[in-house]
Amino acid sequence: MNKTTAALAEDTQAQILQAATERFRHYGYRKTTMAEVARDCSMSAGNLYRYFESKSDIGAAVSVAWFAALHQTVRAAITQPGFSPRQKLEAYILTVNRFTLESMRSTPHIQEMVDFLSEERPDLVEQHLSTCHEIITTILEEGVARGDFAVPDTALSARAVLNAFVRFEYPPLLALSSHDKLDEEVREVVALIVDGLGRGRTDRHT
Repeated sequence: MNKTTAALAEDTQAQILQAATERFRHYGYRKTTMAEVARDCSMSAGNLYRYFESKSDIGAAVSVAWFAALHQTVRAAITQPGFSPRQKLEAYILTVNRFTLESMRSTPHIQEMVDFLSEERPDLVEQHLSTCHEIITTILEEGVARGDFAVPDTALSARAVLNAFVRFEYPPLLALSSHDKLDEEVREVVALIVDGLGRGRTDRHT
């Protein structure tokens, strides 16, 4: 495949994903059909299948793009000059929370995508969580190096921190929340976590 053909293929795939994203956003994943996406792209359904074998493959690609955008936004937020590890933890979860809330506002049927990932592509969720775990572990390692945190196993502690933050990322839980107080809740949770990280785990069983 020459470069021109490859570039055209990439453009077509991007067009398909954009059309599918709009369909998922306005009508939901379940109601969207391959034929509708093909029509939105002014192509035949047969031509669409040359690029994606199933709606599941399109859903996976859309989800991967969403996760990538989230990770990029988070990394930018925590690399502000002069941020301490505590500030990075706070920036991490505030960014994740606000990014998810905005996605919920712009995508009323986002729960269908959550269900799709849980039922058909849990591997993508695991990859997302692995990236988040990596980011938090790096923050904790910096905190240990600075003397801010006292934890013997940063990877294990990062997993615990990630679990504590799920409440601010998982759409079904956020749908039941009062959004106007979430920033305050985030800061309270971060304060508790940082306090625990600072004291270490030597008194865990006392």
